[in-house]
Amino acid sequence: MALTGFTVNPVVTSLAVRFAGDAPSLTSALSTFAYNVGIAAGSAIAGMALDSSVGPTGPPLVGTVIAVLPLLPLIALAVSGTSHKARIVAQRTTSNHARCGEPAPSSQGFLMCGEPGT
Repeated sequence: MALTGFTVNPVVTSLAVRFAGDAPSLTSALSTFAYNVGIAAGSAIAGMALDSSVGPTGPPLVGTVIAVLPLLPLIALAVSGTSHKARIVAQRTTSNHARCGEPAPSSQGFLMCGEPGT
C-alpha cells in the first residue's frame, strides 16, 4: 500500500499541475490537501471501527473496504462491456466534392458516411 501511495501521489499531482492552466500552485496545494483529507478521514473511520463491537478486526475491515471501493466502477465497466462497435464517420479529404462511398482523392480508402451500406 505504501509503495502505491508513494508512487501515485507525485504522478497525480504532476498531471493536475500540467492541466492547471494559470494556477499550478493552487492545483498542487489542492491535490496535497485532498491526500491529507483522505488520510485523516481513513484514520478517523478506522478509529471508530476499532472502538466499535468488531474491535481489532475493524481497522483491517475498513482498509479492505476503502481499497475495494475504487475498483467498483472499474468492475462495473468491465462487466457491462461495450454494446456498439466503433466506426469511421468521415475521413479527411483534400476535396470537398467526394460523395459517400466514392474513393477519396489523394487518400487511402473511401469516404465513409453513416452506417455501413448507406
